[in-house]
Amino acid sequence: MFVKKPLKILLLFLSMLAITSMGVFAFYRLPELQMKASQALTWFRVVVNPVEALPTAEVKSKQEPIFWLPDLMTVEDQSEAATNNVIAKQGNAEMLVSVVLPAPAFNPQRDYQDWNNCGPATLALGLRYWGWQGDQFTISEAIRPKRQDKNVNIEELAAYVNGSVEGLQAEVRVGGDLTLLEALIAAGYPVIIEESFKLEKSAWPGDDLWAGHYILLTGYDKQSQYFIAQDSYHGPDRQLTYADVADAWEAFNHVYLVIFPTDDLQNVQQLLAEDWPLEANLEWTAAALRDQVLSEPANAYAWFNLGSSLNALQQYDAALLAFDNARALGLPSRMLRYQFGPLSAAYHTSDAKDLTRLVDYALHITPDSEEALLWKGWAYELAGDHLSAINLFNLALQANPGNQVAKKALETVRP
Repeated sequence: MFVKKPLKILLLFLSMLAITSMGVFAFYRLPELQMKASQALTWFRVVVNPVEALPTAEVKSKQEPIFWLPDLMTVEDQSEAATNNVIAKQGNAEMLVSVVLPAPAFNPQRDYQDWNNCGPATLALGLRYWGWQGDQFTISEAIRPKRQDKNVNIEELAAYVNGSVEGLQAEVRVGGDLTLLEALIAAGYPVIIEESFKLEKSAWPGDDLWAGHYILLTGYDKQSQYFIAQDSYHGPDRQLTYADVADAWEAFNHVYLVIFPTDDLQNVQQLLAEDWPLEANLEWTAAALRDQVLSEPANAYAWFNLGSSLNALQQYDAALLAFDNARALGLPSRMLRYQFGPLSAAYHTSDAKDLTRLVDYALHITPDSEEALLWKGWAYELAGDHLSAINLFNLALQANPGNQVAKKALETVRP
C-alpha cells in the first residue's frame, strides 16, 4: 500500500502531463497526435486502475436453475422450421461452386479505415459496389462525427443506407450461416458481417487484444473453402477460409447486413426465406442457439448470442439468465463496447445494481462510449435519480450529437 500510492500519484501526474502536451498539438487538429494522446491516456488510466474480468452475475436464488430456458418452440415445430428454412435457402441459391463479384474500387488513400472507422469504411465499400459516390468520411460525418467514438452498431449502418441513400435498401439479420452467405453472393449481393478481430498492440497491460471489426464479402470458392473479403484494415481481396469466417463471426451472433436496390426487394425476401420477417428470424435463431447451448454448455459466445436473441424478443428474464451463463464462462474485455444486451436485460428486469456494475465496467474500458453513457443514465433512472440520468443522457448526446436514442431519453425523463 505504501509503495503503490506514490506510484499511482506519479502515473496520474504523467498522464496529465501527456494530456496537456497533446492538447497543445491538438490545436492543429493532427489526427495522428489525437490518436496517440488517447492511447497514452488509456494506458496510464488502466495502469492506475487495472482492467479485471467482466463481472459475473450475483446468484439471485439457489432454486434458480442456471441452464433453464423457456420452450421457444415445441420440438416438432422447431424441427419443421429448421428443415423448411434450410430447404428454402438451398432452393434459392444457385449453389455455384465459385462466385467472384466485381470488387468495389479500393483507393488506398481513402479506403483504409480511419481510426475506429471500420464501420463507415466497410459500408462505403458496400455502397460503392452499387455505384454510390462517396467514402467513409461521407458516412462518418453523419453517424460518427467524433473520431473518439469507438463503435458504430450495425443497425446504425443500415439506418444510414435507408435514410440517406436513394434507391438502395439495407437489412440486418442474425443467425446467418455459410450457406446463406454463398446464396446472397451467388445472387449478386455482397454481404457485410461483423466479426472478432485481434489487435496488434495492447491498449493496456494484460490486454486480451480482442475487438470487433466489419468486413465485406464479395466472393467465395466452395471447393477451396474460402471467401473473398474487402477489408478496410488489411486491404482488398483477402482470402479467408470458411473455418476462420465461421469462427470469427460467432461472437456477434452471426449478424449480417445486405444492401440491395429497392426494386430487388422480392428477390432478397425469397433468398432470406424464413429469416426475412425479423421476429421469425429472432425466434428461429434463438431456437437454434437453445440447441447449441444444450450441446455446448461451455460455449460463452453461444450463451451470449442466445441472450441477445431473447433480449431482442423482449424475453428479458430468460435473456438475463443466458447472459449470466456467458459471463460466468468468461467474455472478452471489450465485449460491452460493441454489444449491450446484458445492460438492456438488466434494465428491463429492474436490476439496477447489476446494470450499474456492468455499465461501470463498460465505461472503464471505453469512457466515451455513447451507448454505455446512455445505460448509465438509465441505471440512475431506475434508482430514481432523475437529475443524474439527465446529465448522463446529455453526455451521451455530446459524444454523438446525432444520437436519436439519447434525444428520446431526454424527452422521456423529467427532473
